[in-house]
Amino acid sequence: MHLFATTTPEQVLELGKAAAIIETEVAPAKPRSRARREREGAPMQNLLRVLLLLLLTFLAPAPAFAANAVGPAPVAPPPATIKFFNRDIVTLRASYYGVLPADRAAQAANRIREAVARDGPGAVKMVTTPEGLNVTIDGVYVFRILDGDLDAEDGQTFDEARAVVGKRLDAAIEAAHSSIRGGELAWALVLTLAAAAAFCLAVWLLARGRRWLRQRLDTYLTRRLRIWEEERTTLARVIRTFGHFVFLGIVLVIAEECLRFVFRLFPYTRPWSEKLTGYAVVIAEQVAGAAVEAAPDLVMVALIAALAQFASKILAATAHGIAVGRYRLLGIDADTVYLARRLATVIVWLFALAMAYPYFPGASSDAFKGLSVLVGLMLSLGAAGLVGQAAGGFILTFAHVLRPGEWVRVGDVEGAVVGVGVFSTRIRTPLDEEVNVPNSVLLGSVTRNFSRPAAQAASILETSVTIGYSAPWRQVHAMLLDAAARTPELEREPPPEVLQTALSDFYVQYSLRARLRDQHRRAAVLSALNANVQDAFNEYGVQIMSPHYVLDAAAPVVVPKTQWFEPPAARP
Repeated sequence: MHLFATTTPEQVLELGKAAAIIETEVAPAKPRSRARREREGAPMQNLLRVLLLLLLTFLAPAPAFAANAVGPAPVAPPPATIKFFNRDIVTLRASYYGVLPADRAAQAANRIREAVARDGPGAVKMVTTPEGLNVTIDGVYVFRILDGDLDAEDGQTFDEARAVVGKRLDAAIEAAHSSIRGGELAWALVLTLAAAAAFCLAVWLLARGRRWLRQRLDTYLTRRLRIWEEERTTLARVIRTFGHFVFLGIVLVIAEECLRFVFRLFPYTRPWSEKLTGYAVVIAEQVAGAAVEAAPDLVMVALIAALAQFASKILAATAHGIAVGRYRLLGIDADTVYLARRLATVIVWLFALAMAYPYFPGASSDAFKGLSVLVGLMLSLGAAGLVGQAAGGFILTFAHVLRPGEWVRVGDVEGAVVGVGVFSTRIRTPLDEEVNVPNSVLLGSVTRNFSRPAAQAASILETSVTIGYSAPWRQVHAMLLDAAARTPELEREPPPEVLQTALSDFYVQYSLRARLRDQHRRAAVLSALNANVQDAFNEYGVQIMSPHYVLDAAAPVVVPKTQWFEPPAARP
């Protein structure tokens, strides 16, 4: 009942017309004899007539119900263009008894290829029928242009469509035929190689000329601007940047002309040659229009960038004044001023970026917003450790934990501090190895700084020996001090000192401490001091050995009072 209620008399008439033309649509493309067509088509025609009669019988009462039916508004199918040999032939806009324009275009393209592949003359003929405009190639039906396929907005007629479609189809067939001619293809390949060589030669000449102009520009600016070195460098950089863009523009124009020339040589790519210039002009117009439209926003971005640059220069001048000791600001000293300047500069530019973000071209687009969210997500997920390292660098610098040139020990790493960076600290060991220690490791480790003694004195160098109780301690003290005196790299003031740091079961532990002049020679000076200790003990016959006892000695191991001041110990 729904079918009956929605069928109109016009649809019944359309179904009636289908009987007259359905044979043409289902007929095969290859020509056959008349007797064969009648013999093969008679059963099909009879079956179609019976089915059509039954359909009309059921649809005859439909107008009685159609008055009360309200059907949905028809939706026009998407148009499709018949293409052959990279050329547009005609655009189909109407369905043909359930066949969509896209399917009609695909079937038509296949029929055109099959008809041209027969190596016929490619004669195009168009015949007007009640259904539309039938198009044949060498007598073979290829497609039909319906009344609904005509461009209604331009008021196109079948005569206009006949002229346009015939011209396009003739050109496409001629291009397909010429593409299989070997002589033309060989000549086109030769001209293509010549065009490529000419393009390379032109680019090489342009590069040579650009280099020559740059040298002449540098000579001219050096001669004219002898005093203002910074201004000359800035002007030269601006001119070079402008010349670079001009060079790229000329290269692009030459490349476009070469491509047009090469595309024109081959029949299949000839339409690209015709459209390439149009594409370039359209793109240039779009770029120019977008630039004009975005000019006010770009001016605002440039103004914000100029203010940020001005603020950065003020920060740099202030940092230089603090570094040379001209003035102090917020407790920042020369050791932390450059890191503070970097931090302040980053904050200024981040603030400028946040202010200029809404004025960027395309900032309000979904793609720009999605990219911003993606970058923020990547930074938030992957930069946690990076932020921790940077925070550690700031803490180490502003807390004055380490300074370049100081001798420190971090865990099992000992050496001179080369530099304290934002993310890591570099230490050079006595073996001339540079160790890179992450700042987070430094913050979590015990750091011994040998370059920061009390009262701004030199750092302390210490060595220890263990001597048995049979050696007079005054003599040991004197020999250790004598060894320190023999080491020229040790300071004389304050004088070295000897401490008895432990009274063990079998020996006494003596510690010699002296001030070191050059902390970067700590390992070499320690080696020289130990050598002098051995020499001193050998000269006075005292062995550097720690005795261990299994049984008690026959006599107590004590030093008689008469031997307390054995040389080189001095009596009071």
